[in-house]
Amino acid sequence: MRIQQLVITSYVFTTLVTAQLAPLLVASHKLVPGLKQLIDPSNVESQNVTAATNLLKKLVTACSSDAYLIVNQPGLTYHDLTTSNKDNWPMLRKYLYMASTTVGIPRIDGVIDLQFLQEYIINTCEAEVINVWNEDEGEVVDYFDVRKRVIRIDLGELPTGKDRNSEILNHDELLRKILRKLPSPHYTIILTSDSPGVVHPVPVKMEDFPDRFEIFNDIINDPMHSREIEKNNNFHSVEPNWNPIRDSNDRYIRNKHQDEVRLLDYDLWTKNEKLITTIFVMILSIFMVKILQFFNYLKKLIMEYKQQKKTKGIIGKKMD
Repeated sequence: MRIQQLVITSYVFTTLVTAQLAPLLVASHKLVPGLKQLIDPSNVESQNVTAATNLLKKLVTACSSDAYLIVNQPGLTYHDLTTSNKDNWPMLRKYLYMASTTVGIPRIDGVIDLQFLQEYIINTCEAEVINVWNEDEGEVVDYFDVRKRVIRIDLGELPTGKDRNSEILNHDELLRKILRKLPSPHYTIILTSDSPGVVHPVPVKMEDFPDRFEIFNDIINDPMHSREIEKNNNFHSVEPNWNPIRDSNDRYIRNKHQDEVRLLDYDLWTKNEKLITTIFVMILSIFMVKILQFFNYLKKLIMEYKQQKKTKGIIGKKMD
């Protein structure tokens, strides 16, 4: 009986010390306010899985991203995502700096139902699914339509030995290659594990030094990055160029009004200045020619009249 009690006590102690607690990292290009209000602000204790799920549902309900990357990394622990291991995630950390929304939960008491999350995104945002099962970016085919996508990435389990860091680097590079294929910069990364690695939390140290157990504490909890500010509001929608209402009667009156010629219209004279000047010179020239012809004609009549008068005077003298 004493041995049985000892075995049970040992099992309970082992379960408490080596608990399987899943981490969760959320990063969205667009701002989704109010997410951190759904969870306990202190990460000293593990977060409730229901609260974490509600956080993800609120993140998705906004449908502010064009692509949602659900990254399942078996064997992942919060320790893999601490600042001390930042060199293993160069791409992911670079994206965290650019993201408008970042949430890091080191320990969730349970695991996120990724299949439920996938179906929730599909139904809420009318999205299509792209599965990556073989750690190959070629599984994400090129697309150019505007329909939203759920990219489910199931990675291989992380080794526990010396190759662990290099494997994380490979997976980080895979994420970079997949993100480069997306036609839109508006995407959300959800990184967690449905079979997390074993951790050995020490409550005293976690309470005294919480920053050592936070997910990328230097970014997510930095006041410069933790504020709810839209960082990526650089794409403005362009107002459509609607054609004017084409009423036939109004169009007829408008065109008729435009076709009317007004001699006193200043714009008309300015627009046709050369033509008007040419016509004016031609008319003036013709007028001058006619004036000269008229004076020549008068001169001729006067000369003829004088000649006739002179001729009559000579004839009269001869008759006398």
